Amino acid sequence: MNLSQCRVVLRPRSLSEVLDLALRVMASANPRLYAWLSAAVLLPALVACLLLRHVLDLHWAWVWLVALTMGSLAQGVFTVAAGRLLFSEQLGVREVLGHFLARSGSYLGAWTLSRLLLALGALAGFLVFPLFWVWTRVAFVHEASLLEQAAAGESLKRAARFVAARGASTLGLVFCLVLSHAGFIAIAELLGNTAVVEFVLQLGQPLGSLADDGGSAFALAGFFLSIPYVATARFLAYIDQRTRLDGWDIQLRCMAIAAAQPGPRSEAA
Repeated sequence: MNLSQCRVVLRPRSLSEVLDLALRVMASANPRLYAWLSAAVLLPALVACLLLRHVLDLHWAWVWLVALTMGSLAQGVFTVAAGRLLFSEQLGVREVLGHFLARSGSYLGAWTLSRLLLALGALAGFLVFPLFWVWTRVAFVHEASLLEQAAAGESLKRAARFVAARGASTLGLVFCLVLSHAGFIAIAELLGNTAVVEFVLQLGQPLGSLADDGGSAFALAGFFLSIPYVATARFLAYIDQRTRLDGWDIQLRCMAIAAAQPGPRSEAA
């Protein structure tokens, strides 16, 4: 990772700044890349979930479980994209997918172990705290596996050590990312299903209703649209934590100072 090529100012940021910066990075860094990756990865996932519901008549609870699984795995693609975009001007879909596929074995192992830990945390008691305590420990397992190129088990250890001193802030990040998912779902449902289909087109609710049925095509679309944003925001939180732990902002300033210094003068003949 070449810090001298970083396209975002490295400095400690608040959680609200990180969430705001994620939108700006998506809009300005390479929006076409995000769009093409969404079409290549998220659109097939959305179609698969709709087929499960409307062709196989699977209950919405199971459809949402499949969507959550596919969406969580797909975050890895956008984690790679955000990480490479931050330090590279030129980046294509093939390059992102190629890097992701090269790490897919280790990533799938780390992801599976982290989800097993989350399931155990949910079963640890009737209180919600064990689940969110575990969630903070595995929050950055995507970055540990895909960007730090750690093995499956080592990714969990690195992710846990990474947040050991900042558990409270990581918990806040987890809550905000969950709310981001919910916000995208609610906006898509209100704009697509309620405003356009039901009131403007007067077609009722042919694609289901989130409030009445437990899900709809628009709610699913909103969830999958939230994946790039959530992955980018979490990556920027990872960068913020690295800046605090490793002093990346200081390293970058030192590189700039060294680059500005004149080279050694050649000795006179």
